[in-house]
Amino acid sequence: MHKFGKIVSYLILVIAFTVLMGFMAEGESKTAVTEENKAIIGRLGELWNTGNLAIADEVFDADFLNHDPNNPGVTNSESYKGYVPAIRIGFPDFHVATDDLIAEGEKVAFRWTIIATHQGELMGIPATGIQVVWTGMTVAHLADGKIVEMWWAHDTLGLFQQLGVIPPMPDGPPPMKRTTPEDFVWSALSKVTGNPGDPEKNKAIVLREELEGWAQGDVDVALEAISPNFVNHDPIWPGVTDYESYKQWVESELDEPLNLTVDDLIAEEDKVAERWTIDIGGGTTISGMSIHRFADGKIVERWWTKNLLDMLQKRGMIPPLG
Repeated sequence: MHKFGKIVSYLILVIAFTVLMGFMAEGESKTAVTEENKAIIGRLGELWNTGNLAIADEVFDADFLNHDPNNPGVTNSESYKGYVPAIRIGFPDFHVATDDLIAEGEKVAFRWTIIATHQGELMGIPATGIQVVWTGMTVAHLADGKIVEMWWAHDTLGLFQQLGVIPPMPDGPPPMKRTTPEDFVWSALSKVTGNPGDPEKNKAIVLREELEGWAQGDVDVALEAISPNFVNHDPIWPGVTDYESYKQWVESELDEPLNLTVDDLIAEEDKVAERWTIDIGGGTTISGMSIHRFADGKIVERWWTKNLLDMLQKRGMIPPLG
């Protein structure tokens, strides 16, 4: 019996070791995939910065789908390959930098900043010589080493404001008043640190804020996870920068429930990237993306980008450009 007990104990150890090795191998495999996917997004940046269209054939799946409300005609790899040189003609010194990269499973979310000088014709706009800053976010779905689908949100309204195509409106809402270069960039990073938390729990906090706070018109829930040391980065609302200004903005905006849909959540370490859509009525929606950074169970930092130009054009507030 004593010998049998030793055999059973040995078998238990073998099984436990095998299961542990399986978990470790699975974790290593997932890490390898996410790192590979991040590298592919890096190649996408090279496509834009060099104009080398051969990279498009390398990174895009044959059935690639593109979703960009500001560029509805750019839907697949062929139209994408036409879009890249069209932009680079207008901006020969085009350079995009990746500010954030968040990967989970088959998805990668990235926040970016473009700096470029308008030296050629762009959408019928003659060269102005103006240097612009263009910010935005993208979510990519990858499979078998290829990008199969992408969603975009970016401050194209700000791009055309900087080029003088859309003049500032002193009596309009904050997005229409922007005039200085500082109004179009991400603000300075927060220095607050803390426990990053669990990615799944962080996603649950974001979902509660959105679906039980914003979607239900509950200001208290919309603010409960926001840290007193909160820093907000939103080029479209440049005056909303800290907890107090953010609280005032939430209270002014959330006077009734929003018809809000959370389209995607991607979490890694202390950050959750979110893709969302709001139905504002009259057959019009506004889409956008946010990145939430956590410390000690609270959101200490958040970046936003919204397809505001698309919404304003659909509502007839700004005529089509180009």
